[in-house]
Order: sequence, then structure tokens, then C-alpha cells
Amino acid sequence: MKFSIGDIVLLKRTGEEGRVVDFVNKDMIEVEVGGTHFPVFLDEVDHPYLKWFTDKKKDRPATIRHIDEVPVEAQAKGIGHGVASGFHLSFLPVFRFDEYEDVVDKLKAYFINQTPHQLTLQYECLGQSGAIFRHKAELRPFSHFYLHDIPFAAMQEQPRFLWILEQQLSRLHAGSLSNTLRIKPKKLFEYIHHIQQANKPMFHIQLAEDFPLPAATLPQPELKESVGSIVTALKAGKKEKPRTEIDLHIEALVADTRGLSNFEMLTIQMEAFGDALDEAMRNHQQSLVVIHGVGKGRLKEEIHQVLRETAAVDFFQHDWNPRYGYGATEIFFRH
Repeated sequence: MKFSIGDIVLLKRTGEEGRVVDFVNKDMIEVEVGGTHFPVFLDEVDHPYLKWFTDKKKDRPATIRHIDEVPVEAQAKGIGHGVASGFHLSFLPVFRFDEYEDVVDKLKAYFINQTPHQLTLQYECLGQSGAIFRHKAELRPFSHFYLHDIPFAAMQEQPRFLWILEQQLSRLHAGSLSNTLRIKPKKLFEYIHHIQQANKPMFHIQLAEDFPLPAATLPQPELKESVGSIVTALKAGKKEKPRTEIDLHIEALVADTRGLSNFEMLTIQMEAFGDALDEAMRNHQQSLVVIHGVGKGRLKEEIHQVLRETAAVDFFQHDWNPRYGYGATEIFFRH
């Protein structure tokens, strides 16, 4: 059965219609249904023309039916069907024929949310030479999200997959869950060999079982210390007396910055700023000095954006100061 990119296809299991968006290999295609992309085997799809013709013949006056006679609507089955609950980083190997055999050419990366939570995902894939891909997206409950393709050769360099999940609790507070995954080459080959033996299209790596995840259930030996654990340590070490200033230089917040990306460091700095801002408002302080440094201005811009949206802030000023230069912002609160 031959299909072309853009063709409308019928999913045999659910009766849904989708559109062909890519070819995975000789046995699989990638389809899009209602904005969701997922791979299917060729024998699981069909041309919809017969269904269209049959539906037209069934066009007749509706008959009255009792409510208990109406069948329950079948749930759509997507890429997450059959995957354990929790959050997963999943990979779909794309093969190409290399003279004598099929070899993996690239991997399609997906993030799967098999929980009832509506969350925001911040994702970054870091290679030896820098960021390969970064994205921020909204995750609906029990859904999956296509991230990007990554060449198989790049996987041999053991890139880091950083992920941060956030759930907005209030205007200033958000619960978060984060960590970094790195797959060793030996483990990667085991994953691919297993799905080939089991005749499955992709493999899944569970990142967490639920949101928020208790610290005791983080057994991953290959995961480095998470941004969330650093932030928790910062919160545990709060000063008892109200602070009139806070230094957001990353060296003042963490003992060791090795292995942290710019994205991770900015996350830690913004968490520390949010805690200091809440503390100042809670203690009815008149002002607070935030030392953000000069740099490229990204941290300063993020801080100023939060201050513009905070009703308790009367005004703030970013002027030259003999002590901080242009590296600090002074905040004044309403009373």
C-alpha cells in the first residue's frame, strides 16, 4: 500500500482520519491527527475513500434512541497508549539501508505526559559544542509532544537532555520538577536492540512517576544533581532577618557551577530572586536591592518583567550606583 506525504489516511483501530507527514522506514509512517504527531505501522492505516463512500450511503433520517443505547465514545489512541504513567523521554529510531543492512540514521525525540497535569515544559538538548535544540511548550494531560530529530552520531557523544516541568500555582509561584538525562552508548544500543527484538517502534525512558515527585523516588544513577535540588537547598538556607539586598551572581548561590548550562543558571537565579521578593513583601519592607550584574542583560530583563507584573511594587530604578555600578536594581514597595 503506497502513500505520499500529505495523503489523508484512516486509522483502523480508532476510525480517525489523519495526514501523512513523514516516512519513518519501509514499515512505518508518521501521521498527524488533530495536531498530534505519532508513528504508525503501514498495516494499521488505510485509504479513507471506502469509508467516505459508505458514510454517504448511510446518510438517512436519524432515529430516536434512548440515552442508555448510545455507545460510549472510544478514546483516541496515540503514541502514549500503553506507556506507564508519569513522564517519559521517548525516542523513535529512523533506519536507513547502508549497503548490507539497516542502520540507525537518526532518532526522533518525544516528551510524553502520562499524567492528568497541565504543565509547561522547558527542554534543552546540550552537546559537546553547545545547544542542539531548546524549546518551551505547554503539555496537555495524557499527551505527547514531538521535540526534534537528533543524528545518531551525535548520540555517541552522550548529549545531556535537560527538562524542567512547571505547574503555575499563582502569579508568583510555580511548582517545578527538573533533572538532566544522559544516555551511555552501551545503554542506547541495548534500548535499540530490545525494541528490534520486541518489534516495537520506539523506546521510552521514564523520567518521573508523577508531579511533584518526592525526593526519595529519584534513583536514577546517571542523572546529575537537579536544578530543583539546588533551589531546595537555597530555600532551606534562608536568613532569619529580612534581607535588604540579594546577590544573584551564580557564584553566590551555588558552590560549584561546573556542568550547569546558562539555562540552568538562569533558572536558579530567578528562583532565588522570587524567594527574596516574596520575603520582602511578607516582611513589609520599604525596599530591596537586587544585584544582578551587567553581563548580557538577560537576568536583568527577566527581573524587570516580573517587577512590572507585581502589584506590590511601587516602582524600581536601575541607575548607576557607586557601589554596584549598573549591576543592580533597587525596588520600592507600596505601603
